[in-house]
Amino acid sequence: MEKLVADGRARAIGVSNFCMSEIETLLRESFTVPAVHQMEVHPYLQQKDFNKWLKAKGIQVVQFSPLGNMNDFYRKTGWSKEISHMTRVIDQPLFLDLSKKYGKSPVQIVLAWGINNGRSVIPKSVVDWQVAENMAADFELDVEDTEKIATMDAQARFNDPSLDYEWRLYSDLEGSDQAVRGKTH
Repeated sequence: MEKLVADGRARAIGVSNFCMSEIETLLRESFTVPAVHQMEVHPYLQQKDFNKWLKAKGIQVVQFSPLGNMNDFYRKTGWSKEISHMTRVIDQPLFLDLSKKYGKSPVQIVLAWGINNGRSVIPKSVVDWQVAENMAADFELDVEDTEKIATMDAQARFNDPSLDYEWRLYSDLEGSDQAVRGKTH
């Protein structure tokens, strides 16, 4: 990958889903600091210390799954209704209250929280109105509101393909002690 940058065929190198020790190895054994690290971050999995460490190394965090457990994959289905093992992030009363305060949707509040913390957020959507809503999420939250969101950290990792890869991902990160495939708490 470093040759691609040296040859001008790539501008930068980024990584995804590395734990701290893996990035430390990369920094020690290569000549290039990754420009970005794409990883799961949302109010239920804030990884504050790791985010600070990455920033100190000059690595921009690209926050995937910024809304947490939006996918049906993370909920159990009963005979007649869906039974969730956790409340979806955007259904939390705090985000509903902040939605009224700012005149924004809970989705926009959660995305703004990521942006306000200096991260790039990449919510998944192919629906035009959702894409437009996501684009309108770049606004400032009051400090006291970001402090309230900081208390929501449950170290709940929803995206862990460790079993599929037959490799223990995130071994030294918050949420690594959770059962694989979103089976938390």
